[in-house]
Amino acid sequence: MMVVCNAVFLFGIWVTGLNFERLVRTPDIYDSRQDICLRLAYQHVPGSENPVQFCSEWLNLADPTGKTHTFQKDAQLKQGADGTYYFDYGPFVDYRLFAVGAFVVGIIVCGIRVTRHVVNRYRMRLEAAARPSVPTH
Repeated sequence: MMVVCNAVFLFGIWVTGLNFERLVRTPDIYDSRQDICLRLAYQHVPGSENPVQFCSEWLNLADPTGKTHTFQKDAQLKQGADGTYYFDYGPFVDYRLFAVGAFVVGIIVCGIRVTRHVVNRYRMRLEAAARPSVPTH
Protein backbone atom coordinates (compact mmCIF):
# COMPACT_ATOMS: atom_id res chain seq x y z
CA MET A 1 0.00 0.00 0.00
CA MET A 2 2.85 2.39 0.82
CA VAL A 3 4.52 1.73 -2.52
CA VAL A 4 1.27 2.29 -4.43
CA CYS A 5 0.50 5.55 -2.59
CA ASN A 6 4.00 6.89 -3.18
CA ALA A 7 3.83 5.86 -6.83
CA VAL A 8 0.55 7.74 -7.24
CA PHE A 9 2.00 10.79 -5.50
CA LEU A 10 5.15 10.80 -7.66
CA PHE A 11 3.00 10.30 -10.75
CA GLY A 12 1.02 13.40 -9.78
CA ILE A 13 4.21 15.43 -9.43
CA TRP A 14 5.44 14.15 -12.79
CA VAL A 15 2.13 14.96 -14.53
CA THR A 16 2.08 18.55 -13.27
CA GLY A 17 5.72 19.07 -14.26
CA LEU A 18 6.51 20.75 -10.96
CA ASN A 19 10.13 21.71 -10.43
CA PHE A 20 10.83 21.90 -6.70
CA GLU A 21 13.96 23.97 -7.28
CA ARG A 22 11.86 26.76 -8.76
CA LEU A 23 8.74 26.74 -6.58
CA VAL A 24 9.17 30.35 -5.61
CA ARG A 25 11.36 32.01 -8.19
CA THR A 26 13.63 34.83 -7.23
CA PRO A 27 15.06 36.56 -10.26
CA ASP A 28 18.78 36.32 -10.75
CA ILE A 29 19.68 39.93 -11.51
CA TYR A 30 23.00 41.24 -12.76
CA ASP A 31 24.51 43.84 -10.42
CA SER A 32 27.48 45.68 -11.90
CA ARG A 33 28.91 46.42 -8.41
CA GLN A 34 29.39 42.78 -7.37
CA ASP A 35 29.19 40.79 -10.63
CA ILE A 36 31.48 40.33 -13.60
CA CYS A 37 29.77 40.27 -16.99
CA LEU A 38 30.91 37.43 -19.24
CA ARG A 39 28.57 37.75 -22.21
CA LEU A 40 26.55 40.61 -23.63
CA ALA A 41 23.35 40.19 -25.63
CA TYR A 42 21.07 42.45 -27.62
CA GLN A 43 17.30 42.47 -27.56
CA HIS A 44 14.83 44.56 -29.51
CA VAL A 45 12.39 46.37 -27.23
CA PRO A 46 9.04 47.65 -28.54
CA GLY A 47 9.18 51.45 -28.72
CA SER A 48 12.95 51.51 -29.11
CA GLU A 49 14.71 52.23 -32.39
CA ASN A 50 17.86 50.20 -31.72
CA PRO A 51 18.38 46.88 -29.94
CA VAL A 52 19.22 47.24 -26.25
CA GLN A 53 22.46 45.76 -24.88
CA PHE A 54 22.36 43.85 -21.59
CA CYS A 55 24.46 41.31 -19.70
CA SER A 56 23.16 37.80 -20.41
CA GLU A 57 25.80 35.77 -18.50
CA TRP A 58 27.81 36.77 -15.46
CA LEU A 59 29.77 35.61 -12.43
CA ASN A 60 28.42 36.58 -9.06
CA LEU A 61 31.39 37.24 -6.77
CA ALA A 62 29.25 36.64 -3.69
CA ASP A 63 28.36 33.12 -4.90
CA PRO A 64 30.87 30.62 -3.44
CA THR A 65 29.97 27.94 -6.01
CA GLY A 66 31.50 29.95 -8.83
CA LYS A 67 28.81 28.93 -11.30
CA THR A 68 27.79 31.32 -14.04
CA HIS A 69 24.44 33.02 -13.77
CA THR A 70 22.36 33.55 -16.89
CA PHE A 71 19.54 35.77 -17.97
CA GLN A 72 16.18 34.01 -17.56
CA LYS A 73 14.73 33.21 -20.96
CA ASP A 74 11.14 33.94 -19.89
CA ALA A 75 12.01 37.47 -18.70
CA GLN A 76 11.28 40.29 -21.09
CA LEU A 77 13.06 43.58 -21.44
CA LYS A 78 10.66 46.53 -21.33
CA GLN A 79 10.92 50.28 -21.42
CA GLY A 80 9.39 52.24 -18.57
CA ALA A 81 7.46 55.49 -18.84
CA ASP A 82 10.55 57.45 -17.82
CA GLY A 83 12.60 55.87 -20.62
CA THR A 84 14.62 53.48 -18.46
CA TYR A 85 14.74 49.78 -19.24
CA TYR A 86 13.74 47.06 -16.81
CA PHE A 87 13.17 43.31 -16.84
CA ASP A 88 9.67 41.90 -16.46
CA TYR A 89 10.10 38.47 -14.86
CA GLY A 90 6.41 37.58 -14.79
CA PRO A 91 4.83 35.91 -11.77
CA PHE A 92 7.27 34.68 -9.14
CA VAL A 93 5.11 31.84 -7.81
CA ASP A 94 4.80 28.53 -9.64
CA TYR A 95 1.07 27.84 -9.41
CA ARG A 96 1.54 24.18 -10.27
CA LEU A 97 2.29 23.75 -6.56
CA PHE A 98 -1.40 24.30 -5.90
CA ALA A 99 -2.24 21.59 -8.44
CA VAL A 100 0.03 19.15 -6.60
CA GLY A 101 -1.54 20.19 -3.29
CA ALA A 102 -5.03 19.59 -4.67
CA PHE A 103 -3.89 16.23 -6.02
CA VAL A 104 -2.53 15.21 -2.59
CA VAL A 105 -5.73 16.35 -0.87
CA GLY A 106 -7.73 14.34 -3.42
CA ILE A 107 -5.66 11.24 -2.69
CA ILE A 108 -6.19 11.69 1.06
CA VAL A 109 -9.95 12.21 0.68
CA CYS A 110 -10.27 9.16 -1.57
CA GLY A 111 -8.24 7.09 0.90
CA ILE A 112 -10.46 8.13 3.81
CA ARG A 113 -13.63 7.31 1.85
CA VAL A 114 -12.33 3.90 0.77
CA THR A 115 -11.24 3.13 4.34
CA ARG A 116 -14.69 4.05 5.71
CA HIS A 117 -16.39 1.94 3.06
CA VAL A 118 -14.20 -1.11 3.78
CA VAL A 119 -14.65 -0.78 7.56
CA ASN A 120 -18.46 -0.42 7.26
CA ARG A 121 -18.62 -3.42 4.93
CA TYR A 122 -16.54 -5.49 7.33
CA ARG A 123 -18.69 -4.37 10.28
CA MET A 124 -21.89 -5.39 8.46
CA ARG A 125 -20.46 -8.83 7.67
CA LEU A 126 -19.44 -9.33 11.31
CA GLU A 127 -22.91 -8.35 12.49
CA ALA A 128 -24.52 -10.70 9.97
CA ALA A 129 -22.28 -13.57 11.10
CA ALA A 130 -23.02 -12.88 14.77
CA ARG A 131 -26.82 -13.16 14.37
CA PRO A 132 -28.15 -16.59 14.99
CA SER A 133 -29.77 -18.06 11.96
CA VAL A 134 -33.45 -18.91 12.35
CA PRO A 135 -34.18 -22.52 11.44
CA THR A 136 -37.04 -23.01 9.04
CA HIS A 137 -39.51 -25.90 9.53
